[in-house]
Amino acid sequence: MPIRTTPTPTPVSLCRALAIIALIVTLGPSTARAATERTQRGSSCHGVQIAPGDDLQGVIDRHRPRSTFCFASGHYHLSATVWTGNEFPRLDLRAGAVIDGENGGFVGIDGANAPPDQPGTVIMGGVFQHFGNESAPSWVSPAIVGRNGVVVGTEFKDNFNAGLAIHGDAARVSRIHTHHNGRYGLVVTPACDGCLGPTGVVIEHSEIAFNNTRQLSIAADAGGTKFSGGTREMIVRYNNVHDNYGMGLWWDTSSESAKVYGNKIHDNRNSGILYEASYGGTKIHHNKLIDNGIGDGSVDWTTNVQLSVASSDGNRGVGGGIDIYRNTIDGSAYPLALVTHAGRPAAQQVHVHDNLLILRSSSSRIGGKDGSGTGDMFRSAAGNRFRANTYRVLDRHAAYWAWEDQMLTWDQWQAVGNDVKGAVKQLD
Repeated sequence: MPIRTTPTPTPVSLCRALAIIALIVTLGPSTARAATERTQRGSSCHGVQIAPGDDLQGVIDRHRPRSTFCFASGHYHLSATVWTGNEFPRLDLRAGAVIDGENGGFVGIDGANAPPDQPGTVIMGGVFQHFGNESAPSWVSPAIVGRNGVVVGTEFKDNFNAGLAIHGDAARVSRIHTHHNGRYGLVVTPACDGCLGPTGVVIEHSEIAFNNTRQLSIAADAGGTKFSGGTREMIVRYNNVHDNYGMGLWWDTSSESAKVYGNKIHDNRNSGILYEASYGGTKIHHNKLIDNGIGDGSVDWTTNVQLSVASSDGNRGVGGGIDIYRNTIDGSAYPLALVTHAGRPAAQQVHVHDNLLILRSSSSRIGGKDGSGTGDMFRSAAGNRFRANTYRVLDRHAAYWAWEDQMLTWDQWQAVGNDVKGAVKQLD
């Protein structure tokens, strides 16, 4: 029978063990554990070393483009924007750097757009806080991400307006935590008045929570996020969007071709997803929406719908309609609605299919609401349809479904051509 033996420690392993013991003695167990993990992984940042108190602008200006800057742990107090220009640096804050704007009315990190075929500025880790104030422009944020820019693993908190602003095409945001900001957690907007919104922005694996701490009305433009000015081909996936005072994910004005999937969106005061005044090519699928839209306890067709497509024309833009499928929506507010606002284009070519919709209130409603008075959104030419959805309701015989300004029972809903192959079940 083979005899198991314990390998003799090598000099390297003995040295590592002694170093760990020394760390525990001098730093304490919890601090030593974090330091040990960093030691075992090895240094993850190789570049220009920066410490609190250094002149950040001067250091960046003195080094060649695309240099890596390694920020030591500590607080970095800014009094003006750090302008990266055409340097497109890699800012590595993962050691524990905190960038503090001290409530100043300026952007923290900003720079030019990278050429379309080259990488932009990269921000890794760290915390950005306390940027903006009452008298500052509403667009002031801790960082503005330009073309091909990347932000990974960074926290944005306690900023007066937005936690993070994205202006550039093909920007990528991953594993960030943006929370407790005064107006928005994150915005994607054009870089200037009259400019088109960014194309190809990716927001993934991030947490967007407890934003709009100032409790501004959504009419004042506030909530969890805002994607406006004609964004195209956005990908928003695998995010946790919750407890924002306002909308969770909000597209507004001329956006098209968004891909929205794998997100958990819950407990936002108003809509979990609002796709407003936008166009076709968009797919919203495999998301879980829970208890959004309860707000002040009232329910209505405008702000208290968990997933709302409002005055959006799927015929326009790249076309192909607006496809909503394989989502699970659960709660007391209206789960899903197609809405046409007064004085705005009719909702058209919205295809709602294969969703699970759970209505936990007798006052909850689903279907369509035409506030324009024309009824255009209900005409066959509009192409709006519900197909093969499953509903769980308190009373299978009640009228939960709205179409052509009428409340319909399940049999009546099917009679007008919706969910002919759908199903309704009693809620346990």
